[in-house]
Amino acid sequence: MAESEGIQADEANVGAPVEVPVEAPPEIPTEQVTEQPQDIKVKEVKVYPKLSERELKEKINILRQRIEQNERELKNTFREISLHNTGGKELKAKRDGLNAKIKEMSVKASELRKKRDEANSKIAELKAVRDQLRNRGKEFSGKLGELKKTRDELNQTARGRLETLGKAYEEELNLFLTADLPLEHEINIFNRLHELNQRLEASKSANDIHSEIGVEYNKAREIYTDMDSMHAQIQTLAQESQKYHEELIVHYKEIDPLRKEADSYHSLLSEKYKGIAPLRKRISAIKAEIPKLRDELGVYLEQMKELQLAKDEQKNEGKREEAKEKFKKGGRVSLDEFRILVENEDIKF
Repeated sequence: MAESEGIQADEANVGAPVEVPVEAPPEIPTEQVTEQPQDIKVKEVKVYPKLSERELKEKINILRQRIEQNERELKNTFREISLHNTGGKELKAKRDGLNAKIKEMSVKASELRKKRDEANSKIAELKAVRDQLRNRGKEFSGKLGELKKTRDELNQTARGRLETLGKAYEEELNLFLTADLPLEHEINIFNRLHELNQRLEASKSANDIHSEIGVEYNKAREIYTDMDSMHAQIQTLAQESQKYHEELIVHYKEIDPLRKEADSYHSLLSEKYKGIAPLRKRISAIKAEIPKLRDELGVYLEQMKELQLAKDEQKNEGKREEAKEKFKKGGRVSLDEFRILVENEDIKF
């Protein structure tokens, strides 16, 4: 009886495992797992064999030892996780702080890159227009060269200014028309008039071409003025682009070591997580085993209780017969014997 009571008392001491708070693991990218529908399975009810009292005692002790061992291992595993987590918060805070700073600097770098690229885009547009103007300028330069060449050739033919040649032509023509000259002299004057006329026409043409050269030159000058203006704009934009580019390089030089430092903290966190992962698997396995052991222990404790009740009933039956015999003979029984007789209605009031 005392042994049975000891078993039942021990059963009351079997409690749930103590939960030790575990720090969340570091943020490690994991693949998303999509739960797939599974066939609903009927839970199998495990049937345990009926054991003798000796076998029950051995089985109960073994199960209790296994539960206690699992609970100790569970606590030790939680303690190991806590050790692995030591410093994890500090590493995570440092990593996240650096990443926040990198993000802020990256926004500034993006703005600088955008401004630099916009300046370069404008430079490209201006260069395209400048190249078109340069081609037109070359065309004007070629045309001006041809006009100047023609003008110079006409000036060589004219060999004098238009006003001087015109005055000489009028004088020779007046002499030819009014003077009474010998025939040979008139022929010489006529020939000079013909020559002067050719030189006069050449001079007029040269003057016309010179005027055309002035017009074309003004057009070319406008083109080259526009080209100079565009060149100045390109130089200004190039300086802006260079300034943004240099600032961008400075930002990248500041960001790179910060990113390397953040990556080092992340690697340390990953290593901690790698150490925690198998421990978590061990915890899951232990937590899954303990309820099964408790269920099995409960079944065998119930069997032990039934055996103990049967033994108690046999003992009480023997006491009842002794009490009945004593009550018939002398009517004097103990309080416990009197209780047994009353409970079994051997004594009626």
